Amino acid sequence: MPEVKPVCLVEVWTVEVAMAHGVFPRGKKGLYTARLQVPIQFQSIIKKTEIWQATGTSDYDEAIEFRISWKRRKLAEWNAMLAGADPPSAKSRYEIAAELTASRGFAYRTAEELATGPLEDLMSRFASLNSSKDAPSSAVTSALLGAATRPKLTITEVAESMQDRFPEDVRYKNERQKNVWRSRWTRPAAKVVELLGSDPVFTEIHRINQALPFRDALRDRIIEGDILGRSAQKEIQLLNLMWEKFHESLGVDEREMPFSPFAGLGKGFSKLDEEEGRKLQVPLHIIEEKIIPQGALEFMNPQARDITLALVETGGRQSEITDIPPHSIFLDAPVPHIWIRRETGMWAREIKNRQSKRKIPLVGVALEAFRRNPEGFPQYRHKGTYSAAANKALHAHGVLPEDVTIGGLRHSFESRLKDASVENDDRAELMGHSVKKARGREVYGDDMELRKKLAWHRRIMFTPREA
Repeated sequence: MPEVKPVCLVEVWTVEVAMAHGVFPRGKKGLYTARLQVPIQFQSIIKKTEIWQATGTSDYDEAIEFRISWKRRKLAEWNAMLAGADPPSAKSRYEIAAELTASRGFAYRTAEELATGPLEDLMSRFASLNSSKDAPSSAVTSALLGAATRPKLTITEVAESMQDRFPEDVRYKNERQKNVWRSRWTRPAAKVVELLGSDPVFTEIHRINQALPFRDALRDRIIEGDILGRSAQKEIQLLNLMWEKFHESLGVDEREMPFSPFAGLGKGFSKLDEEEGRKLQVPLHIIEEKIIPQGALEFMNPQARDITLALVETGGRQSEITDIPPHSIFLDAPVPHIWIRRETGMWAREIKNRQSKRKIPLVGVALEAFRRNPEGFPQYRHKGTYSAAANKALHAHGVLPEDVTIGGLRHSFESRLKDASVENDDRAELMGHSVKKARGREVYGDDMELRKKLAWHRRIMFTPREA
């Protein structure tokens, strides 16, 4: 009787999850294939209900990102095919043409630009159309030969369109995180409109007549004390980034990207600030005498108090503690801990970067705080209100000096690790920073074991006493 191999439930579950996200492993090498259901409005054109595409990678996250961009290209192509039957607006016709051109490996050029540009570019487009046997009247031909005129989007319109252009950037973010991400573009755009007194066409912003006056107006605001220099410098950096990403969304080759009118502006603005922007750490004697003693924070509401205590002994970022879902809290594990990771569904939240994904052991007042809140902190989850509430209460009751904020607890945690002679790269791993940057070279081997982390946390742990 032939041997029957047992089914690995983990593997089955993993494949099911992957299929739910539109990718699945295929073949002996485990390379993922992307799967896309053809929307019903396109099925009469495509003659299929589903299409597949090899991703060329065995990395799940890379496969998901591949599928997102592939899906955008296919939808652009199919929309273009329908354009003749239901003409879109000038704006959407251009965007469809730009995405369709990019899907063929070209940057979009208007017919006028092609006529005055290199002959080689025009000939390579004809060669692509010929090899694909595209009809002269097809949407692909119109796109590659520049039939759509460029719409003149204002800086406000571009800023407001960023989420539609880059849906993959907000895929795993909760609503509060999405709002923060959107404001990265809308806030500096609104500042341009405010200081220039107009909403300029984004791609026609003139460096001398508009970008430089904007910079000078920002400098005046810094000198008058209305805005911090580092904040103004960040706004200009974001305007440059929006310029790059906008052109990227249109399929413009980075080697041919138009020069940003904001490039290089704002350098040195941070030097105009009177004080250094780095957060001050919470002095250790304040933590020991005014925060962790039993009953010391009775003036705070229970969840705000316990979040504060959790920050003391985890070294976590505030949002990592306030937003943690119930299923990422492990109080009954051999080493009680919390797991910081990207979440989806009703608990959706993005983490700062890959290095932020980590398990943090719970000790001392942090462990007690989570035992009182085994489901997390719903009063503050995904709301972003903890910091302001905690700072207000701690300053009002004289716990924190005026120039110190609750964010300084994380800085204090690293100082305690340093005082305990924890190596720089180990501190980076415990803090959720890049170990590669800390070491200045590639990182090999496994992550630090939870029990080793526990030993470090116990070494620097405070012992509470009566207030």
